[in-house]
Amino acid sequence: MSAEDTMTTDTQDAINAGVKIAEPKPLEEHNRFYALTPADGSAPVIVDLLDKAQHLAETPLRKTGLVILHTATSLVAYINRHHTEGTEVWADVERSAIRAVINGNATNTPGHGDHIATLMLRKTPSWLAWEKASGQMGSQVRLAELIEDRAIDIVKPASADLLEVAQTFKAARSVDFESSQRLSTGEVAIVYREQVDAKAGRKGELTIPETFELALVPYEGSPTYKVTARLRYRIAEGQLSIGFVLDRPEDVLRAAFDDIAVEVESGIDEGTPVLTGWPGA
Repeated sequence: MSAEDTMTTDTQDAINAGVKIAEPKPLEEHNRFYALTPADGSAPVIVDLLDKAQHLAETPLRKTGLVILHTATSLVAYINRHHTEGTEVWADVERSAIRAVINGNATNTPGHGDHIATLMLRKTPSWLAWEKASGQMGSQVRLAELIEDRAIDIVKPASADLLEVAQTFKAARSVDFESSQRLSTGEVAIVYREQVDAKAGRKGELTIPETFELALVPYEGSPTYKVTARLRYRIAEGQLSIGFVLDRPEDVLRAAFDDIAVEVESGIDEGTPVLTGWPGA
């Protein structure tokens, strides 16, 4: 072997040795790593790689992550599975969310706060349908179609009775609405006259309830709540505009959220209260 070859081999051996020295090595304490980074390899430099390089260990050194859940049952199951002494649970009605910081601050030990499970409540299709239509005035046909589509949500009067009203609405297309009168029963009688050959024809009457009651599930996984809807109508130039307004829907949503928070608190390990507020970033 020539002197040149020997020098090349020695150089490569030195490079390999340097690379090996520079590889992070685990320390027995604190789950940290060190590497010899000075040129002469004389002093070890300790580098905390827990957050950026957990892959250097055989398994992750601690649990981290962000989990999104949609029902109280799922959140409770997740918290109980990963619960630690420092677990904190926060509820914010404006966010419609409950957040669990699994590795939060324990009594005497600070936590990293980067293992988080959040319950993001989602409104149900039935709630969204009635909420969207609330306060919208339109033709009697539009209201009739909503009643037909969502008859399953109506509990009072009987859905069959309200369906009959809806069908009457649809039948009264070519009419002139003349007046309305509130009846002693709490219903409203709307008087109309049929249009026959551009003349006033047979007189008729629509009787509609002033209010009706719905049974709605506001959030996925939440209980059912009763919601009152109040009919609104206007008669102008022979045309009827009609709609409804949900009675204090914000109170129903707040009650549903509070009940979900209670369900979470009662389901998780004892001693972990649900706090009102939101953890800082």
